[in-house]
Amino acid sequence: MSERVQSIERAIDLLMALSNGPRTLTEVARETGLSKATTFRILASLGHESLVVKEEERGAYMLGLGFLRLTQGLLQGAGAVGLVARPTLEDLREKTGETITIHIRVGLERMCVQELASPSPLRYNADVGTTAPLHTGSAGRVLLALMEPPELERTFARLPLTPIAPNTITDAEALRKAVDRAREQGYSMSSAERLQGAAAISVPVRGAGGLGAALSILGPDYRLPESRRMGFLPDLWRAAEEVSSALSSDRRPGAVSPA
Repeated sequence: MSERVQSIERAIDLLMALSNGPRTLTEVARETGLSKATTFRILASLGHESLVVKEEERGAYMLGLGFLRLTQGLLQGAGAVGLVARPTLEDLREKTGETITIHIRVGLERMCVQELASPSPLRYNADVGTTAPLHTGSAGRVLLALMEPPELERTFARLPLTPIAPNTITDAEALRKAVDRAREQGYSMSSAERLQGAAAISVPVRGAGGLGAALSILGPDYRLPESRRMGFLPDLWRAAEEVSSALSSDRRPGAVSPA
């Protein structure tokens, strides 16, 4: 196919620039080689259906939930995370008997992009496609711990720290210490931070084509005391490594080797 549409190519260039994190108008223009006027017009058009959103405080642009909705099918089923992760997640669910989830970061929120529900009649679900504030729960801390220091500092400055459950962390310094612990230990645990009566343990999934993720075991707190969650940690780490390795492997059908 030889026909190309310049405006679409420019829009794609802008989206690719934003895939590395929030950027100001000046930064996007510099990275794409476009004028500020052209960059502004395209970014304004990409605001349709929230493909791109603008921060109020810093004035930076970032990929929005509308863009993630376009990729949700890829993340859920036919694509990399769903296709590669599911066998590993099924094995982890069988070993634990609890709900298994994968979350990714979207701005100041985290979104569930894969979930295998517990077979138990009494269980806690995250539900694919739903979001929660990034400062809540073990999955949020793991995602924050994956961020590079400059971006983490910008994110800390913008987190609302709103309480949504009895144990939600609302103190900035306490959250910072919890994120540091998650980075040092390679896992994080939470209880009643997002939902009353729910407990979780999460570990990072690295690689994933540059998409950091959090792999979690989620369930009722009476079934998941700290000791039981810690007992699951080796299996959780092993599962995260399997998913990360498979996502970065060039042996998968249709996979492209990382640059």
